[in-house]
Amino acid sequence: MKSKILSFLVLVVVPFLFQGCLKDSCEREITYIKTTPIYKTLSEIRSGIDMHAPRELQKPGKMYFYNDFIFINEQREGVHIIDNTNPNVPVNIGFIEIPGNVDIAIRQNILYADNYIDLLTINITDVTNPQLIFRNEDVFPHYGETSDGLLVYFHHEEVTEIVDCNTQNDRFRDDIFLGAPEIDFVTLDNSSGDFGGVGGSLARFALYDNYLYTIDESNLHVFDISDLTSPNEVNNVSVGWQIETLFSYTDKLFIGSTTGMIIMDASDPSLPTYLSSYSHFWGCDPVVVKGDYAYVTLRSGSNCQQNGDQLDLVNITDITNPYVEKTFPMENSYGLGIKENTLFLCEGKSGLKVFDIEIPTELDQRMIDYERGFFAYDVIPLPGNRNILLVIGEDGFYQYNYDDPKNLILLSHIAINK
Repeated sequence: MKSKILSFLVLVVVPFLFQGCLKDSCEREITYIKTTPIYKTLSEIRSGIDMHAPRELQKPGKMYFYNDFIFINEQREGVHIIDNTNPNVPVNIGFIEIPGNVDIAIRQNILYADNYIDLLTINITDVTNPQLIFRNEDVFPHYGETSDGLLVYFHHEEVTEIVDCNTQNDRFRDDIFLGAPEIDFVTLDNSSGDFGGVGGSLARFALYDNYLYTIDESNLHVFDISDLTSPNEVNNVSVGWQIETLFSYTDKLFIGSTTGMIIMDASDPSLPTYLSSYSHFWGCDPVVVKGDYAYVTLRSGSNCQQNGDQLDLVNITDITNPYVEKTFPMENSYGLGIKENTLFLCEGKSGLKVFDIEIPTELDQRMIDYERGFFAYDVIPLPGNRNILLVIGEDGFYQYNYDDPKNLILLSHIAINK
């Protein structure tokens, strides 16, 4: 009898012990966004600018076009200068080192650039010899101060690790919304007189009339640049929270946030006032505008909290009452650009789509080209009568001819040095 009982206990207990061992050694692979705080001292922030020999693209950010030059941001490091006199053979002529820089704006050979918490004014009359001529201190927010210096931003990096099965994914995402807002610059310069530059749709700066507008996470800052060499902040307007992008169109400012779009009236450029807004679920949302419609892309992803990718067609016929007239599913929607009746939409890892928007509500039936095989996150159709398209992405910088929008022709490509 003892023998039978012992055998039974062995059969019962051993499997539990074995399961315990299995549980103790269980591992799984997870992918999460690792967030690292970046600190800088004032001496590091205000170390000035330097001109260097050309260097290869490594981690490009936004791009900007001005007077046959293309300025491509190297994230948090400075700006590449590309001579684009011949779009078939663009020439990298130099690199302006600007600590903490994300993007730029230019008018009449005066370049405005973010430098972590400061706004720099740089004379580029001789583009090979830029000169720092003015510094607005403490324009952009920092996020605390320790013995290591000022917390100026959070570096986000996608990481894949092998962890114990009991590890919860949520603990890796606690500070996903704590990152400092990137300062991106500008849309089409709608000023009278000398044409300024043109930037992409992921902008947080805009030039209009004699004013430079900037946004942080919750405020619109207004700078009088009547004297281009010394911007003077004349207004600061609270516009909401989690603000992401800024687009100027005629005398209106279209501000994109993670939860919607806000429209400001800039008919008095020094005192923008709230007109209206429309709301959506969480999502990264560049905005461009033409005529009676605003085109807003929403993107899924770790920082966007959006379940899908789409393009919202927002009717702004009554500017005080915007509404979504139609929504079009997309694949990996990022930046977008418009020229005349052609809409260019970056689809991230899925490439670049081209639409005929003569009838905006039929956009989904009028895709006229689809360039695949590369990663595109922002696009600029050049102003004037040249049908040249600039595209930036993880694979580098591209230029296309679109004399026939149904058949984009690749002109040149500057690859990233990985």
